[in-house]
Amino acid sequence: MSKKISFGLSVKEVQNAIKEIREYKNDLNRKCEILCQRLCAEGITIAQAHIGSSGFGKYIHLGSEITPQQAGCRAVFYMEDSQKIVSQWQTLEGVKSATVSPSLMLEFGAGLKAENKSNTPGVGTGTFPGGTHGNEPGWHYMDLNGEWHYSSGTAPKMPMYYAGKELRNKVIKIAREVFG
Repeated sequence: MSKKISFGLSVKEVQNAIKEIREYKNDLNRKCEILCQRLCAEGITIAQAHIGSSGFGKYIHLGSEITPQQAGCRAVFYMEDSQKIVSQWQTLEGVKSATVSPSLMLEFGAGLKAENKSNTPGVGTGTFPGGTHGNEPGWHYMDLNGEWHYSSGTAPKMPMYYAGKELRNKVIKIAREVFG
């Protein structure tokens, strides 16, 4: 978006040009804020679509924060836990429990179905402190009622990863719509 301003050298014409530049600056800042709002809203919509009916949606909050800056604004959209999940199971030693972050479960998965496509050290099956399920095809656990269940983990939905990836493909289109 470019704007040409032509003016003479009289005091009145210079003052009018200054006024026009200020209006252009305010309009540019307003459009930057609109761009941030549109990108955050689109990112949240994409993330929500990837969360889908996972069951974790009721435990998380998707939100955004837009902060005006001197030259435009800064925007962040995020996913956070609205509450933690406490998982409990029976062992020979008694009842064990773990507090689980729904956001992390959604993004990265857990157990054998968790993915580490980039081979980041310390990420993946059996890498949590005390993790022991690195080579088995799955595991059995006893619930608090004494019933056995089989699990191989939770597959990652990666809502924030996909939101970022899809948003990169849309940012130019959205910016053109906002700035004209």
